[in-house]
Amino acid sequence: MDGIPPERAVTDSWPALHGRPVLRRTVAVGLVLCVSVAAALVVRGVNSLTAGRVGRETDRDRAELLAGLHPSQHPGVGRSYVPVGAIYTHTPGGAPIAYLHYRVAGKDVGLGDFLRAYDLPAPGPTAPLPADLTAALGGDGPAEAPELPPDPEPTPSPTPDATTTADPAPPVPAAPPGLQAADADPDPDADPTPDLDDDTPEPTPSVTLPPAPTPTPTPTPTPSLTPTPPPTHPQTTRRIYVATIPGAAPGAADIYIRATG
Repeated sequence: MDGIPPERAVTDSWPALHGRPVLRRTVAVGLVLCVSVAAALVVRGVNSLTAGRVGRETDRDRAELLAGLHPSQHPGVGRSYVPVGAIYTHTPGGAPIAYLHYRVAGKDVGLGDFLRAYDLPAPGPTAPLPADLTAALGGDGPAEAPELPPDPEPTPSPTPDATTTADPAPPVPAAPPGLQAADADPDPDADPTPDLDDDTPEPTPSVTLPPAPTPTPTPTPTPSLTPTPPPTHPQTTRRIYVATIPGAAPGAADIYIRATG
């Protein structure tokens, strides 16, 4: 048709390929390989740049971490539960506070499995839910529900403390047998001149021992147990309530959690 240029082929812009089909196939395969290698290098570079990066922490992650129910805090379980409601905020005093709502359907993923997964005790007596917990989760929670026993308070561990005590004085050694202390005052009527004609044997002079020095007691540090002072940072307080779902499968329950740090 006049006025329409004929369709051009690849060989029209590459005259060397005219009449050489083998060369045309070689060039086509080479181009495909180059594109494939370039795409693989781009993908590998992107993966190497993003490897090891952790996604942005959300309020749900912060709430789970504060309540001790984040998957990273239970790596050996192999499964975790996702809350249907999670709020992370702060009190007027600046302390973090989290509200969580879990719902388990029952049977294999019922309340018992939830408690085992997070190493939680069985629910105890019924207690009223805190008003702020019910309000934070939309007000659809029950007025009261069985509450899990509270977490035990951390007890301070005793640490050795050095106190100074004095050792008792050692006993004074006694004088050897046969040795007696000399008299302090000699007899004034005794004749100081010895009698040479007297056959009485001359008495053996007694030996006076000097008094033994009394050792001074040396203070010796004696370790004693002193309780460690409590930490200055506040501990996490967690309240967990469990409400069964009427008419649902066995083990189905709503779990409401309030955690403060």
